[in-house]
Amino acid sequence: MMKFLVLVLGVLTSSLADSNAVSRNYDEEICDPHTMTLAQYPAILTKLDVVLTNPLKLRATFRLPNSTKEITAEGMSYGSTSSFTQDSAIVACRSLGCSKAAGRVTMSWTPTQACRFTCPDGTSALQTCRNMQQDFRCPTDAMSLKECITKPFFSISGNNLNGIAFVCSECGED
Repeated sequence: MMKFLVLVLGVLTSSLADSNAVSRNYDEEICDPHTMTLAQYPAILTKLDVVLTNPLKLRATFRLPNSTKEITAEGMSYGSTSSFTQDSAIVACRSLGCSKAAGRVTMSWTPTQACRFTCPDGTSALQTCRNMQQDFRCPTDAMSLKECITKPFFSISGNNLNGIAFVCSECGED
């Protein structure tokens, strides 16, 4: 019986040490917002905001597991009017406080130092923008593009700079 208790306590202590090491990594890890990627931080998507509509630029906010710390990453929406449907445009407009999407068009964008990445400690920096998301599929009652995600973030291969632009109408007091 005593050997069993010692074995169980040893396993529990080892498990607790492992879980504490994981949470300490997030606090102790040095993050450089100039070079960080989402792959470095397994996390849970909590919010997806529209930053620009021409071209569509998004800001994803993620919460780190077992933590209140967050990271954010900005990027461009890749696609065409077939992958960003009128329903997707309406949802994007709803997230901006508008009730209608007046139109959308496929367009090209130019990579610039204009996408902000924020580390868990709050430090942030601009990185060159890259394709972040594509192929939204929105339920008709969706209020945020977060509800429309079908693919992992930054999983688009190649350097295709096709994006989406859209116009919202019936915003606020309009």
